[in-house]
Amino acid sequence: MDSQSTGGGAGAGHAVAAAPLPVSAPSLWSDRIDATALPCHDVTLPGIAANLALDEALLIEADEGRGPPVVRFWEPSEFAVVLGATRRLRDEVHLKACHADGVPVFRRSSGGGTVLIGPGTLNVTVVLSDTAGPGLSAVDAAQQHVLGRMAGAIRRAGAAVDVRAHGDLVLGDRKCGGSAQRRLRRWFLVHCSILYDFPIDRIPRYLAMPALQPEYRRERPHIDFLCNLPLSRAALVDALRPGDAPCPSSGDAAPSGPGALLPALLADRFANPEWIERF
Repeated sequence: MDSQSTGGGAGAGHAVAAAPLPVSAPSLWSDRIDATALPCHDVTLPGIAANLALDEALLIEADEGRGPPVVRFWEPSEFAVVLGATRRLRDEVHLKACHADGVPVFRRSSGGGTVLIGPGTLNVTVVLSDTAGPGLSAVDAAQQHVLGRMAGAIRRAGAAVDVRAHGDLVLGDRKCGGSAQRRLRRWFLVHCSILYDFPIDRIPRYLAMPALQPEYRRERPHIDFLCNLPLSRAALVDALRPGDAPCPSSGDAAPSGPGALLPALLADRFANPEWIERF
């Protein structure tokens, strides 16, 4: 089943300066999993659909007892609109502009809002068991568990990030990252799109103003609400990787176990126009 955790828009054309904040506690992804043993992948497959499918495959593998908890980083080389699981295509997307500019539209299996992603957007996927920490069988607790650790790690890297609403990363009152959640029987996935070098001025062309907004947005348009995080991609990956070992990059090759699920997931869902356009 999909969670209904909030996501939101993504993008920024200018960064907000931030001073380092001291944080003393270690940032582990789990209270019961040794973060030094938590697998980490920096892998971006060709095509947006394949990357959305790989996130789902990592969750399925773990929930069916074949895969471990994992942290994954990926960043697309092309722009695309990605709908939340139940968001309505024609309510949230300027389809004529997307068609005119060749910007494709996809749908993910998690909740949350509609986003524009592309170069300058670091996508972080965290797959954990609901026994990995206290209270993680609850959607809100799992979201706060993951986003709180992400925010703490980013603060230690030098950007004064906080968590607002149901899982927004913010600098002051401006959003630099949105998250969403997907749950199966005993495992859950939280993924977050973090803006660090994204052209925010592209977003109003492709995305309508969302009908559901957090109170702190105050009806601000995308360009006034969103911002880039003032850190490089390398600094973000270094801050968010589990443990002290480098996060290996496998280029565009999917891990072998989850990779076996991709053809079926693409055919049935993530590259299937009927599934993408079902709402």
